[in-house]
Amino acid sequence: MARTKRSRGVQPWLNDRETTALQSHIEDWEKASGKERQLILKAATREAMVLAPKMDKELLKERKYTYRQWFHNHKKKWTAWRVIEEEHKAEILQQIREEIEEETGEKPAHKEVLRRYQPTMTAIMHQLDKKELQEAEAKADKWTNQAPDAAVQAKTARKKGEKMVKNFTKAMFTQAGMRVFVLGSWMDEKGGLLTSGFDFNEQLGKGSSFMKGKDWQAILPVWEEFIGDAFDHDQDQDATLLGGTRWVPKPYHEFKLDRSGLPMLPEMDDLSLETKAMIRSFLTIHYRTCCGKPKVLVPWSDIMKGQSRFISSTYLPDDTKILEPSKMLRTDANAILDFWWDQQETQVGPTFKFKAWMDEKGRMCSPVAEDESDGDADDESTSARPTRKPSATTTLSLTSFPKGG
Repeated sequence: MARTKRSRGVQPWLNDRETTALQSHIEDWEKASGKERQLILKAATREAMVLAPKMDKELLKERKYTYRQWFHNHKKKWTAWRVIEEEHKAEILQQIREEIEEETGEKPAHKEVLRRYQPTMTAIMHQLDKKELQEAEAKADKWTNQAPDAAVQAKTARKKGEKMVKNFTKAMFTQAGMRVFVLGSWMDEKGGLLTSGFDFNEQLGKGSSFMKGKDWQAILPVWEEFIGDAFDHDQDQDATLLGGTRWVPKPYHEFKLDRSGLPMLPEMDDLSLETKAMIRSFLTIHYRTCCGKPKVLVPWSDIMKGQSRFISSTYLPDDTKILEPSKMLRTDANAILDFWWDQQETQVGPTFKFKAWMDEKGRMCSPVAEDESDGDADDESTSARPTRKPSATTTLSLTSFPKGG
């Protein structure tokens, strides 16, 4: 059958025969890596080119790039091979290293380990019995059509998440003319809930950075309250911008709680964490107690704009302005903690309390459970209260906050 001549400069679509030829190599290509994968691609390319429609030499030469892209676009997400590799790769690599060291008596070279990896994987797959292979195939089907296990998802987010988002934003810009900013949250391998902003607008066309140019952090409280419910998990109080696109947790402090469930400040000489971290956690606990929402974030920007709506001057040193803790001077942070410590030791009235909280619509609301003996914080008065005795067994363990950072 004569080939149909195509116009010069237009790359024809793949025909059915080309696609069939490429599909016959996809499984072997997925299992291979490095030079072996390149050889399989070359073999598939030679076979498909014989079946390609008629075109000039330049287009035929470029056809191999179309075939390469086809392989990347059509590879199956998960196979039995990939499942075994994902679950046992570290063990397999360690086994290879030990074998080389036993044979040579020397530390194995990285190149030699990689050279032996594919043959070792092939041998492992051949050694699987029928039941083991069926289990791996069933898991591959589940991971492809539903979702991988949580540990695999966490690893993918850490290693490939940013690249996946970048590819998505680039495709949306080039194919649809859309500019995209992505705010994503995921569980890491240690069970911590992390949030990251992704902004690649500077790299697309003549765009500028949304994250650098706008106060986008204003959306974080609403977002993190949402994802806290979605994951049934607390997000750290807030996060620190690192490198333009990545957010990491800020430090927190664990307190002993009194019988009312409120934090007890430790001896000031015994501080093991920064005072700013202590203030952040102290105010977060009190704010969540005030509104009765265990996952809500402190609206730092709103407090900075209208402190008197949230906090009575009774509970702060004179002329003190509450800032987002990372923006506080160390001397100011120390002065605030010293003041609260004195309040706690004198046992006259609460050490601290919020007089109101802000709902999702920006409305100021009264505390959900007010201690009548405390009186109204607005009248600047104080009243006696029972001595606070710390519980021997109760501590605030913010287990949902990723440690470190």
